[in-house]
Amino acid sequence: MHVSTAAEHSPRGAAHASPSEGLTCTARLADSRWTRCLLASVLLGLAGCQSPATQAPFASQPDPLDTAPPITSGLDANSLNQLLGAELAGQRGDYPSAADGYLAASRRFDDPELARRAVLAARYADNPALLERAAQRWQQLDDSATEPGIIRARLAVERGDWMTALEQRLAVETAGGTGNVTTLAEQSIDAGADLESLLSRLLEHVAQYPAQPGPRIAAALYEAALGNESDARRRLMAMEGEFPELAEVWLARSEIERDAGRLSASRQAAERGLAIAPNDSRLILSAAQTELAGGDIEAARLRIDDLVSRHANAPRLRLALASLYLDADSPEDARRLLLPLLDDTPVPDAAYALLGLAAEASGEIDNAILYYRQVPDGERYVSSRARAAQLLVEHDRSEEARQFLAVERLRHPRHAMTLLSFEIDLLDAQEHYAAADELLDGSIKARQKTLTKARSEGDGESAAVTENELASLLFLRGIRRLDDGRLEEMEQDLRQVIALEPENASAYNALGYTLLVEDADRRAEALELVQRAHALKPNDPAILDSLGWGYFLTGDAAQALPPLEAAWAQQQDAEIGAHLIEVLWSLEQQDEARSLAIELSERFEEASELEALFQRIPALRPVVDAP
Repeated sequence: MHVSTAAEHSPRGAAHASPSEGLTCTARLADSRWTRCLLASVLLGLAGCQSPATQAPFASQPDPLDTAPPITSGLDANSLNQLLGAELAGQRGDYPSAADGYLAASRRFDDPELARRAVLAARYADNPALLERAAQRWQQLDDSATEPGIIRARLAVERGDWMTALEQRLAVETAGGTGNVTTLAEQSIDAGADLESLLSRLLEHVAQYPAQPGPRIAAALYEAALGNESDARRRLMAMEGEFPELAEVWLARSEIERDAGRLSASRQAAERGLAIAPNDSRLILSAAQTELAGGDIEAARLRIDDLVSRHANAPRLRLALASLYLDADSPEDARRLLLPLLDDTPVPDAAYALLGLAAEASGEIDNAILYYRQVPDGERYVSSRARAAQLLVEHDRSEEARQFLAVERLRHPRHAMTLLSFEIDLLDAQEHYAAADELLDGSIKARQKTLTKARSEGDGESAAVTENELASLLFLRGIRRLDDGRLEEMEQDLRQVIALEPENASAYNALGYTLLVEDADRRAEALELVQRAHALKPNDPAILDSLGWGYFLTGDAAQALPPLEAAWAQQQDAEIGAHLIEVLWSLEQQDEARSLAIELSERFEEASELEALFQRIPALRPVVDAP
């Protein structure tokens, strides 16, 4: 079995983070969708729209209950005691208890002010479920209040429930508030939500409330995102006649036309909007983006400089605008925006990462590496170091790259495993397999010595950390040995992983699946290993696939079908599909097997698993009509 197959049946994330994934963090800084999302949030925040702000520590905040009106009537002894308890809890900073107390009181007296006080306390409790309950209660008691809907919409966005978020935003609009439905539409588009369902619900609302412009603009954004630019254009053109002074209509038109590649129409729409609202930063930005897309850097520079001067103390805006310049292949302009951020305290880590990209684009490799090395320990640390090492390798400085990564592992021990994995991948990419094996073997031996010492000294914390690292390295070496056909050594490594981590489902699964397909005499033992993995992770699609295939190879096709169907429902890849087809065929469900074979042939045209299946069962190969 090839190493990639083993990796599918034993997710590498369980062993070590894939360094190639880290690269996406830096690369994403110049990604246009990310830039658009960030720019939208920055400009909305600068405009004072609804945007969750970072809160200062409780000690420096005013009492969140100070502004709430007192409850002066309708109290008996129990309710008075309940309210006093809630007040005292709030005074001593026990916000969860305060919120619970007011929420309970609101249920007893049906008083919206009590629910409002519960919301005020729940804001500081860092408990989304509690805040949701409090906001829902306030909403039940006062359907004219818009704040509960805004809170519930934000919470729904945080958990990815876009339909609930839309419902809440529409309820705010209906109650006479500002639902910011267009902002929600942009967020959900960027998040890859189910746009067709959201559009369907939005169109129902638009039909009922045609006088509300926000939902109609949002509908146009959804239509354009779904590829129906003509419908979106017609919708906005109709609104231009009804709401000629509404800048948001022209903003949406400008963005939709630009995304469709109609730059002249996009520029005209932005100019029409700016004639109505000359100080609207979103329209200035849209016009600049269109000019950048058309290669008119000079015109865009004037608008971007205008934006920066309007929002002098907005570092996130500078970062996002610098990303636009990088997208437009104008690294010097990006550098001009970013360099002032180096005087900030602290310097935004994204500034160093973007300066690295700008230096790369200008061919200044040493400067790029210098900037990447200055990205502080945080979410961009790994991707920046990975990119610096990659640059060194690309410029024939491989030994320097290895030295760089070795130093970084010493400086940042918590990232040592990820950086080690990246170095191994770099060596493999250069076909220096022996050096990669040597590095991995040396790392395993070093941790074995460290573990022996920690155990002898009774250092449980150090032993636990080292055990985890050692198990990850042994897992990685086991998969590499499998790829080299060294099955016995692979089994030894994975057995050691299981000894170190008896709950490691990936190790059981990798070993069990390998024995299933490589050693027919040990299939009963292999199935037991996979069953152990399944007991530890019953919903993992790779393990479900192994389980189903194990049942099939041991002669129980009927029992094989349910786990394979469950695996396919979660993860539709060629290997799981091929297994499912073969089981369906063996159960004489030929129509289903042929239908799935046709689907997989179209989706995975080059998949070796399918070709192997068709060679075993030629009748399953889809017939290709002659031209």
